Amino acid sequence: MDKLTPVRRRNPGGSCLFAIFFAALLVLGQFSSAQAQSAGIFLDGLFEDWFSQPNVPDPQGDAWTLHTDISAFYFTNNPDQDYLFFMAERWNAGSEGLDLRLFIDTNNNGDMTETVDRMIEVRYHPNQGGRTYVDLYDGAGGFLRQVAYQMDWGAPGKGNKVEWGVTFADLGITPNQTIRMQLVSFSGNKVSDSVAEVQWSPANALGWYLLVFLGTIGLGWLYHRRRSLA
Repeated sequence: MDKLTPVRRRNPGGSCLFAIFFAALLVLGQFSSAQAQSAGIFLDGLFEDWFSQPNVPDPQGDAWTLHTDISAFYFTNNPDQDYLFFMAERWNAGSEGLDLRLFIDTNNNGDMTETVDRMIEVRYHPNQGGRTYVDLYDGAGGFLRQVAYQMDWGAPGKGNKVEWGVTFADLGITPNQTIRMQLVSFSGNKVSDSVAEVQWSPANALGWYLLVFLGTIGLGWLYHRRRSLA
């Protein structure tokens, strides 16, 4: 009589679990690749890290004075950080100071003057080595706190760029909340130039990728567990 050799059945659950795990790694890998392409913003008075970041351009020659003529307003946030970062650039580099106000409609209702809204005042002094002062107010003009004092966040000498940052908590918002913003430059107490309003929903990117990764792994484990008990 021929001897029968038992055939070991393959466990389809193991292959499926491997596929799910591999897919999760691809998701995390996509984030790592995106993070490698953009190392993030650092408040250091150097501006190479702002290349290709979201921005609103502004035409030349529409300001009351040359040194307050804004050319672009940039905004972004780093993955898995609680900070929002901003940068303003003007057309004409020079040693003259630049006074800016960023109005933020935190509830996105078209009114930037409510107490729930925020106004960020930025004073940039290139003739002082790029020293920058940043104060935070509510939308009605009430002082909240000093964000920065004599920080080297601006280009020194004949400079034309300045950057700054605030936290989500400073603005009273959460990640993915839609806000409306407008940057304005001042000449004395008079508005000199204003950039077009822009809507933005700053997101905590790493948090979402991590949730997807962990969720995928969890579903894979649950599927494998049920298959093994069947």
